[in-house]
Amino acid sequence: MKYASVRELKNRTSALVRETAHGDVVVTSRGKPVALLQRMDEEDLEDYVFYSAPAIRREIERRWREYLRTGKSVPLSEVRAARRRRRG
Repeated sequence: MKYASVRELKNRTSALVRETAHGDVVVTSRGKPVALLQRMDEEDLEDYVFYSAPAIRREIERRWREYLRTGKSVPLSEVRAARRRRRG
């Protein structure tokens, strides 16, 4: 893991992005961590967007509570199909 100041990020953005191939880069401001540069491929981006969407996050939490209560799980494909049907 590498650390870089905001100033270094401003001056060396391309180089720091390339360095994520070797590990994460923690961006600091006045010595305190404020951001993280992390290697990401298309699948990682899809996962991030999918799990960050508030509606999807609520659905996952709802399904988790249901699983804890009943012990029955629902395949992700079924959850996605139900969301598509609701959207019309």
